[in-house]
Amino acid sequence: MQRSSEPRRRLALVILAVVLVWFPSRAKAHHVAGHGSSEGVRSINSLGSRGGSARSRLMLLNEFSHSGVGIVPGQRNDLSLLGEYAPIPAFSFGAQLPFTIIAEQPDGGPSEVQAGYGDTRAFIRVTPHADKLIHRTLTFVVGASFPTRTIRSVVDTGRLWSVTPSVIYTRTYSRLYWQLLGVASTEWRPAGVALDLSAGGQVGGRLLGGKLAVGGGALVDVRAVNACRSVAGELDYCAGSRAGERDREVGTTRATALANFAWNIDSRWSLTLGVQVPFTPRRDFDVGAALGAVVVF
Repeated sequence: MQRSSEPRRRLALVILAVVLVWFPSRAKAHHVAGHGSSEGVRSINSLGSRGGSARSRLMLLNEFSHSGVGIVPGQRNDLSLLGEYAPIPAFSFGAQLPFTIIAEQPDGGPSEVQAGYGDTRAFIRVTPHADKLIHRTLTFVVGASFPTRTIRSVVDTGRLWSVTPSVIYTRTYSRLYWQLLGVASTEWRPAGVALDLSAGGQVGGRLLGGKLAVGGGALVDVRAVNACRSVAGELDYCAGSRAGERDREVGTTRATALANFAWNIDSRWSLTLGVQVPFTPRRDFDVGAALGAVVVF
């Protein structure tokens, strides 16, 4: 068994190296930069198609987005190392460390490319009765983002802090699975505070004896609260967008279609691919993609 699994492990390591080297160079060549996506989309990308339960894992995740709309059009590429450790089956904690490349085209001119460290994310995950419930798992997650980035965009919104609690329910069968996700993200930056509420779902199936998983779904984000900061530094509720944002008034809704694929090399190793396409006029990006390599311990 050890001999037969060794070529697979070598193949996975080669693919990890390709992802690490190829994606950043591609971003530079195509002047990649731009706008990120919602916390709901980031949460789905970081799950790695293995459900939301607590676990020990290591993931190399590359997220790309392109936007031709917004204050400054452009592209963004985040290559992250995500680590998570579960001292007991019901609890885990981890962090996501991103290397970011942005390429923005202000006023339709030439691309302005920047590369550097992005904002660090940390999280804790709780899955009650994880040692007993296998096919029905309910997980609670609290994540936070810290302003550690070393790059500045053309229209810079300043240092950003966020706290994001979420809940994930996953139901699996022998060949089918479905998942529900709820997210509440509160964001602080110099222009003020905002609260986004997100809800989404996915359904999919396992093919080729479980080696291949294919799924699809949708995610909806609603701007619930805007608090704008005055020149004097005071925060007041405002129905309109905060400074540095466009089309993010209270009540505005964004919806994104999701497609996910996973190749389960063995019980520990997986390669994942996710594609996100907004289908509402209000959007942060035009198309997004995420490629990941995951090993579970």
